This record gives sequence, structure tokens and C-alpha cells, in this order.
Amino acid sequence: MRQQEKFEMLARKKPAIAPLPAFYDDATTEEMLKHIDARAAHLEKVDAGVREWEKKTAKSAETELKSRAAQIANDLAGSHAGQNFCVVDVPDADGKLLQAIADPLKSKFKGPIFLAGTRDGSVALVAHVPSALTQKFQANKLIQQIAPIVGGKGGGRPESAQGAGKDPSKINEALAKARELLT
Repeated sequence: MRQQEKFEMLARKKPAIAPLPAFYDDATTEEMLKHIDARAAHLEKVDAGVREWEKKTAKSAETELKSRAAQIANDLAGSHAGQNFCVVDVPDADGKLLQAIADPLKSKFKGPIFLAGTRDGSVALVAHVPSALTQKFQANKLIQQIAPIVGGKGGGRPESAQGAGKDPSKINEALAKARELLT
């Protein structure tokens, strides 16, 4: 990969990086070779910095996701206490967030859980059924019956499954079907 291409790729990942040193037209061959070496060293330094920044950003995003998920799980456990199942549309949620909500929620809520969310024009679905209830309900079958409503598909195990679709306008219909299947 050429130096300029590599620099442009790094700049797309993290826009606020120091620019590459410029070449001068009147430089001698020896000066140009030194300049190429300096640019290569600069690129290595920038590349390492961008990788470190990406790691920090990912850790921060993961921490924020888990914190938001724990709060939503607590709210859902409280609002659905005493109910037989939990069927919820989580605003602005993708599959990763829904799974992060389902994980702590399943220890606080003893019935089947069905979560749906939309983000960026896509629908994410997550289902969890406690193993004691898998004779009556299976998470994978719930997802297989509901995902086509939102123009998608999915699967998993009887205790835990996920799916996705492309039609957010049908999310209320999907939630109604989940309630019907869990009643």
C-alpha cells in the first residue's frame, strides 16, 4: 500500500491526525530518500496511535453499552414484575444492545423474554426462554415465526435466539405476534 493511501485510510478512521510531511520538488535524490523514510516512520507512529485510539474507543463504547443495558434491564424487570412474559420494543437498539439487555434481565425475570429494536433501518430481535419453560415455548421457534413479519430471519437454541429484519414499520405487528405466541 502506498504511503498516501495508508495515510488516507488512517485519516478516515481518526480524522484529527498530523498530516504527512510534504515532498519538495527541488529536493535531491538523497533528500527524497530521507524524506520517504521520515514519512514511513511518521506513518508507523500514526498507525500505532490510531490502533490505540480504536481500542480505547471500543472499550468506552462497550462500557457505555453495558451500563445502558443494565439500566434498561432493571427498568424492564421492575415494570414487568408479576407478569408471565416480557415483550418490549427497545428504542434505538441493535442486536448487540438487545443481547446485552437480555443477559442481565433473564436472571431478574423468570418468564420468556422477547425484545425488538430498530436502528439504521434494520430490526433486531432477541428471545430468551428459561430452560424450565422450553417444553412450552422455544426461543428459536419464536424468532423463526416472528422474524419473517419484519422481513427477516433468525434462529438459535430453545433457550436463546436472535434474528434480524429490514422492515421497521412492521415492528408493532411482530410484537403483537410475540404476545400472542406467549399467551
